[in-house]
Amino acid sequence: MSQQTLDYRQHLVLFVDDEAKTRKYFAKLFGKVFRIVLAEDGVAGLERFREYQDEIGVVITDQRMPNESGTQFLEKVALLKPNVVRILSTAFADIDAAVDSVNKGGIYRYITKPWEVPELEVTLRRAMELYMVRLEREELIRQKMMSVEILAASDRIMSLAALSVFRDGRLRHVGEGLKAVVRLAEDQRDRAAESVAAEGLSWRELYRRHLSFLGSVASSLPENLTEPAALSFDKRCSVREVLEATVEVSEGRIVWAAPRATPPDWPGPAEGMRIVVGGLLNSLVEAGGGEGPVRLEECLSGLEIAFPARPLRKLLQPAMSTSAEEPSRIALEVIGGFLRLAHFGCIFDFLPEPQSGGCRLRIGFDVSRVERAPSDPYEELAADLVGNELFWSRFVD
Repeated sequence: MSQQTLDYRQHLVLFVDDEAKTRKYFAKLFGKVFRIVLAEDGVAGLERFREYQDEIGVVITDQRMPNESGTQFLEKVALLKPNVVRILSTAFADIDAAVDSVNKGGIYRYITKPWEVPELEVTLRRAMELYMVRLEREELIRQKMMSVEILAASDRIMSLAALSVFRDGRLRHVGEGLKAVVRLAEDQRDRAAESVAAEGLSWRELYRRHLSFLGSVASSLPENLTEPAALSFDKRCSVREVLEATVEVSEGRIVWAAPRATPPDWPGPAEGMRIVVGGLLNSLVEAGGGEGPVRLEECLSGLEIAFPARPLRKLLQPAMSTSAEEPSRIALEVIGGFLRLAHFGCIFDFLPEPQSGGCRLRIGFDVSRVERAPSDPYEELAADLVGNELFWSRFVD
C-alpha cells in the first residue's frame, strides 16, 4: 500500500481520555491528518463507538479513567468490531499492564505519557494503515468465499441435472426445467452467498455438505417424471378441462381468476396432462405454507399461475447454495414438477412481483419440442449445461 495514495481521513480515530485538556490537545495536534471523535470515559466512548462503528478504524484510550480502565474499555470495543486497531495510552507506572495487554494480542501498541508527538503521529499512521490492510484482506476473503459459494451452488445444480437423468434415462429438457428453478430461486442465492462468506467454510465442510445433498436428492427426488407415457395434439384438451377437478378438490387453495383470453388447446389426453400440471400446482400450494392461494388465469400463452414466491425461494435455498440444510421433500417435488413439465415440452415465462412478494408463471406447451429432442438424454444434458446462458450467467460469472 503506497503511503502517497493513502487518505488517513477516510476512517475515524476515536480518542478517549477523562482530561478535557488532553482531549483538546490531541484534537489540535492530529486533527489535520485524521478525522477525530472524542469521549471523556469508557461509557461515553462506547456510545461514540456504537454511533460511528462502521467509520472508526483506530481507537486510542487512556488507561486510568473513572469507572473502568482503558484495557477494559478496549475489550468491549474488540467484541463489537474485532478488526479495529486498539492503542493504549498509559503512564509509566502502569507500564506492566500495558505490556501484558500487548503480549496477549488484544492491543496493537501502547504509548507512554507524556507523548513524543512525532512518534505518536507515526504510530497513528501505522495503525490506520493496518486497519486499511485488514479491510482489504477481509474483502478479498469475502470475494473468495462468494466465488466458492457460487461454484458450489452450480455444482449442486449440475448434480440435480445428472441425478435426474440417471434416475430415468428418458427424461428430456432437464436443463430447461432447472433453468426455471434457478429463475425462481435466484433472489435467494445472493443472500446465501453473503451468509457463506460470513461462515468461512472449509473445503472439508463444503465437501461433506455436498455429499449430504447428493444423498438427499438421490433418495427423495420424485420418481416417474416421464409419466404419462406420451401426450399428443391428436387428443386435444382445454385448460379448464385439465384443471377443473384439481381446483375443485383443493378446498380453496387453488382458485380461478377471470380469464384474460381464450388459451390454445393443450395436448392430451386430459387425464395425462392433469398429472403433468397438477403435480406442480399441488406442490406450489404446499410450498406456499398458507400465505395465499395459487391463482390460475387463462391467457393467450396457455395458463398463468400466481403464487407466493418468498416461502418457495426459502425452500429452494438449500439447492442453490452450500447450506448445511438438506432440500426438503416439498422442495424436491417442486423441482420435479418443473422437470416433468419441461420433459413434455412446456415453455416457461416468469413475471416476478417484488412489491407483493409473489410471482407469476406462464406456461404453454409445444409438443414439437419433444419431437425435436435428441434421442440421447445424456448428450442433451451436456448440451444444456454447456449452452445454457442463463445458468452460467447466474452461477459462474
